[in-house]
Amino acid sequence: MPDVKQDVDVRLLTRWLGVAGAKAGLRESRQCTVEALAQMARRCGIDVGKRATRKELIDELVRVASKRIDKSIDELFAMQRDDLVRYFEDLEVETEELLDLLKELDLRPDRKGRKNVVNFVAQELAETGRFRRIARNDTRHIGAPTLPVH
Repeated sequence: MPDVKQDVDVRLLTRWLGVAGAKAGLRESRQCTVEALAQMARRCGIDVGKRATRKELIDELVRVASKRIDKSIDELFAMQRDDLVRYFEDLEVETEELLDLLKELDLRPDRKGRKNVVNFVAQELAETGRFRRIARNDTRHIGAPTLPVH
């Protein structure tokens, strides 16, 4: 059996599988014990508390491992908007990391930004709900006429 403490590169795992895939893989692995996860976290520079749960360790490990922004805040401030957009897109920065960056800077979206987020979330929920109703064959709320049952 391979030594999990030595063989798992969480950054590479996250790069290959994405955030959700890496979390699922670590969560389902029988070899990734709390102790093995704690050791991986320490190697990634994460301060591990004595009572850290398996879920907390996995979440923090993947959060740190999925970071792609490798410039300091000062370096980012020195860049122009178009350069920042290109940089974020080239690195394929995850939305969560961008939101963490905004939190770190204590920045909140303005009305337009908030409205875009609200519209996006509402659209995704409505579409997913519609598909779930279709899958259940419940056409009452999707705009389709209902047929009488004989």
